[in-house]
Amino acid sequence: MAVAISDVYVNIDIERPAPKVGLGRPLILVKNTAQDAKYQEYTSLEALAKDYASDTKTYAKAKAIFLQQNAPDLVAVAPFNTDIATALEDVFSKSWHFVILAEYVAADALAISNLIEEHKFKFAVIQVPTFAGAAQLKTNSRTIVVVHDKVGENLDAAWIGDTASATVGSVTWKFRKDLVGITASELTSAQVDEIHAQGAVAYILKAGVPQTSEGKTANGEFIDSLHGDDWVKSTIETRLQKALTDSDKVSFDTRGIAQLQSEVVAVLDEAFNNGIVDIDDETGQANYTVTALQRNELKEEEILARKYNGLKFRYKRSNAIHSATVYGTIVV
Repeated sequence: MAVAISDVYVNIDIERPAPKVGLGRPLILVKNTAQDAKYQEYTSLEALAKDYASDTKTYAKAKAIFLQQNAPDLVAVAPFNTDIATALEDVFSKSWHFVILAEYVAADALAISNLIEEHKFKFAVIQVPTFAGAAQLKTNSRTIVVVHDKVGENLDAAWIGDTASATVGSVTWKFRKDLVGITASELTSAQVDEIHAQGAVAYILKAGVPQTSEGKTANGEFIDSLHGDDWVKSTIETRLQKALTDSDKVSFDTRGIAQLQSEVVAVLDEAFNNGIVDIDDETGQANYTVTALQRNELKEEEILARKYNGLKFRYKRSNAIHSATVYGTIVV
């Protein structure tokens, strides 16, 4: 199993650092029994076509990603033989953040969804032809399910290509419109409500504009909120690791502790500017706090082991308007 090496851990719910550049990159998992098949990253559709011909489902998924206006800088592809969960675990520390299947198989979808849920980091995006396929994934907070019955159209890939690589925090995943190569489904309000009840999302017409019907994961979490949390965690890990690496010495005293604290503050300031952290309505400032224990507040064994465990932060997530009700009065 590939494990990323780091001296810094943001101890919320992940234990692997990931460079923030990869927070919009997709991974396509494809069934492949070839012995020499391995994980690859492709910066263009032309490069990918050398390994996956234009008539393959892998090519079709990648094409749907690269066609979008906000397409990521690369698409990763990882083959698996029989054990898809092991194959995903082996490449988990790579710089992708959203995983999709080249071809939907219910058992494979459940396996990768459960693995992502265990890590509580990154996302699985599963496309199913009917909402019945969403039932087995409904309890998972890190799985995005899309219902799309148009043969040959890859809503899962197109949605990632359009939205995932936008500045994290700057967009909501609902209302993503005019996805290239995707046709809106003709659904009644009752059918859309049923899809949402099963924890899935559709691509429908609203006010004559094709758009995603919701921006939630299978269990009802908002995608942009979780994506923002991932950005904060991975960016803090990256910034603190860089501070330790680039400095000749970060002293275990007020100066070194302040240096680490300032890095966390800088990340949360950026998160506020990007729309991840909420505003405090009373002060008009970013709604976060960062505290740092001083040396005399730490355990002696931690100091002797040169392990600083005194940094803590708290922030309130920013939000977005997903619906509105307007009340009017008519005067006769």
